Amino acid sequence: MAFRSDVESLLSRHVEELTSCEDFEALESGQASREDYDRFLSNVVKTHLKSPHILAFLYSLAPPAAAALLAHNMLEELGIEEESGVAHPTLLRVLAEGAGLGPRLPELEAASHADLRQTVVDPVLYGTLKEVGLSAMVEVVAFEFMLSRVASRIARSLERHRGLDAKSLEWFTHHSEVDVGHAEQGLDNIERYVRYYEFADEEAITICEMTLRENVFVRRYFGAAALLRARRVR
Repeated sequence: MAFRSDVESLLSRHVEELTSCEDFEALESGQASREDYDRFLSNVVKTHLKSPHILAFLYSLAPPAAAALLAHNMLEELGIEEESGVAHPTLLRVLAEGAGLGPRLPELEAASHADLRQTVVDPVLYGTLKEVGLSAMVEVVAFEFMLSRVASRIARSLERHRGLDAKSLEWFTHHSEVDVGHAEQGLDNIERYVRYYEFADEEAITICEMTLRENVFVRRYFGAAALLRARRVR
């Protein structure tokens, strides 16, 4: 129980850092420029287009107690277990089109695949695949945790200050609903993974802290310069 609580506290701190950073505050208050909103939306699309691939990797390493939930999440991302039957990458493309970023979609899709390729070809920090899997799971759950708490705020801001309609914002509104459950399940799955692969709690929390050694939300959504600004404030 202490391990799960420590992970949840770590994720909560990162969400607080995101929502208190000046770039997020500008987005939410309407002080951001049109270019800032477009850069944010482009980064969201680029970051999450590869989510089904990451979930497939996690499913391949899943302990038996977590396999069914991870399979469901992966199929949901692909639109197979959604009532609408719409894959989440499709919702991201609708978001881009609605924001007038349709002409940039080939560039964003190429950048997303390049990021995934780089993740695969870069040297790993860990000695075995079990540590790599834990790190990947922590980052996925971190985004589910954050979106369950922040996605509705982002959607309201984009509707009010960027003029996006409900259809364009469906990716955000959907995640504000489903990721409440996904985040709780994700925390359970992290703990199951740690127990199944026989991590010591100290080793596991160290990997979690290394994975989130910088604020992954600020870096992914707003870029390196915003991360530096957030660090100075902290």
